[in-house]
Amino acid sequence: MKDGKYFVGIAGFGGIARFAHYNGWKKLNDVEILAIADPSEEAREIAKNEYGIKYVFSDYKEMLKIEEIDIIDVCTPNKLHYPVVIDSLKVGKHVLCEKPLAVSAKEVEDMILWSKKQKKKLMAAQHLRFKRESVVLKKYIDEGELGEIYFAIAHALRRRFLPVTNTFIDKNLSGGGPMFDIGVHILDLTYWFMGCPEVHSVTGITMTKLAKRKDIKGLWGEWDREKYNVEDFAAGFVKFKDNRGLNLVCSFLANMEKLDDFSTTLFGTEGGIKWPNGKLAKEKNGVLQDIELRFDVLPDNPPHHEEIRVFFECVRDDKEVPVKPEESLQVIKILESIYISSETGKEIIF
Repeated sequence: MKDGKYFVGIAGFGGIARFAHYNGWKKLNDVEILAIADPSEEAREIAKNEYGIKYVFSDYKEMLKIEEIDIIDVCTPNKLHYPVVIDSLKVGKHVLCEKPLAVSAKEVEDMILWSKKQKKKLMAAQHLRFKRESVVLKKYIDEGELGEIYFAIAHALRRRFLPVTNTFIDKNLSGGGPMFDIGVHILDLTYWFMGCPEVHSVTGITMTKLAKRKDIKGLWGEWDREKYNVEDFAAGFVKFKDNRGLNLVCSFLANMEKLDDFSTTLFGTEGGIKWPNGKLAKEKNGVLQDIELRFDVLPDNPPHHEEIRVFFECVRDDKEVPVKPEESLQVIKILESIYISSETGKEIIF
């Protein structure tokens, strides 16, 4: 911080950085985006010439040498989250990192250790928690309107929306397929709605059924079927220590009626609901009720911008981040265990 202003450096200046994170930071009066780092010459030219960013680097380690930078926003491919986050924490930067926080539980554990050692904020950018529908519903849940949420069904399903770039289809960059790309979103949200209970066990399956086929077409264009080495479908069952459960299903290329189904259905002892647009289903005095929730009590701000605003306030005011790294650790352990269960055919006990 200098003269009351906080400085941000962005590692990775691709789509999510340019079209979501950049504008979120620019909204904040006390913040300046001082630098970006990206190995792509095209991305660096865009940052310099179109966005007017002062310092542009090909190597993020050069960016970390700028002492004035307070916060690093990590928007790199998934596999690169770990080194960038660790190196940023080691030199005393606060870190906001795109989901998934990392691609293994061990990596998240290391991040947490360095965050605590350096006394710096660390948060995964799980933007769905910041949608107004999520914030309103969580308030209802915390006030007991659903009672005990004893089971949830979480869907991150697309019919033919497969991301075509190597950062999504090559495991060496992505760490996994739809489970890590979109499943992490709905799993984190559902886990949060349920109160982040302790996990007992995980079973799962992952498979590639359609992505290698030449007769399958994607609505986002063509992808390299030879390079495609991640799953295109995954499902898992999570049993919690208090005997509650969660079912997770993810796909890029599912044969289904809708083009996409990004939802979670919560079953509670006092009520149930399907997020994001369902009605609260309850019963009172023997009468079934379907209650329309009022989401317009909050402004409909872009959730990526909200997560950045809240994270910045946590840095500025030294408050605990709302997406706790320990919660992200459990989410990554669940996803990691689904892969292991699929490979071994066994239930993974925590």
